[in-house]
Amino acid sequence: MARKLPPLNSLRAFEAAARHLSFTRAADELCVTQAAISHQVKGLEDYLGHQLFERLPRNLTLTSQGAALMPVLADVFDDMANAVASLKQEKVGSLLNVRLAPSFAAKWLSPRLKQFWQLYPEIHLCLFHAHNAVDFEREDIDLAVTYGRGDWKGVESTAIVTLDFFPVASPTWLANNGPISEPEQLLNATLLHDADPYCWNEWLRQADVKGINNKRGTTIDDTNVLIQAAIDSQGVALGSTPFVEDHLAAGRLVRLFDQVLITDYAYYVVCPKTHLQRPDVRALKEWLLAQV
Repeated sequence: MARKLPPLNSLRAFEAAARHLSFTRAADELCVTQAAISHQVKGLEDYLGHQLFERLPRNLTLTSQGAALMPVLADVFDDMANAVASLKQEKVGSLLNVRLAPSFAAKWLSPRLKQFWQLYPEIHLCLFHAHNAVDFEREDIDLAVTYGRGDWKGVESTAIVTLDFFPVASPTWLANNGPISEPEQLLNATLLHDADPYCWNEWLRQADVKGINNKRGTTIDDTNVLIQAAIDSQGVALGSTPFVEDHLAAGRLVRLFDQVLITDYAYYVVCPKTHLQRPDVRALKEWLLAQV
């Protein structure tokens, strides 16, 4: 029995516009003009005999008919994309685009990658590095490891590495500024911050330290560079065990106090639920979690 369906392009245009609630963003995604998206959606509305969008002066909303159609099409297009990806993998081997927080990649993942390649020689990883969360709808990324609270919309996120924070400094810095035995003695120290001032603020609060301007110092948005700055005697940093344990063992850094800050921030394995239908994405996620 022949299927009676509207043109595929009109369905794609509607699904993209409904997902973004924007003809402009749908046009960007599909590499066509905004007028083309509007034309395709109007043609679909004429075909169905129903209006799918409420076109307001400053925004776009779905009608009840549009809201009913959108999730069905989203599932269909996701299934099609996954089926095509699986067929391509069978032919040329699996290629995964993975986005990683730089510090996590350098200090935690890199020493373990050989194990993954030994277990899954057919899976090829293309690793990209950035601090910000992935927009999976606009970026060609299969899976990511991102630092945050795990509250990103439209994705599944699972904590993989939680962090503890405690002050560290180099032996040279201590020789020039120490000895230091009490947190209050950080009063004149240069504090090395990451991009979020929360950690120093909270550590000083929990240590009941008053009178220290926790905004003073240098802000460095990459943990690797931040820790290197502490090793180079530029000030006192908040280190975390995964990133400083080898430096502590080698004597390049010294832990100053026992007070530890535990936050709800962590490194999360993140991807849309539909990506986990692919065996290679699922294998990488399960392997990452097994390493903890």
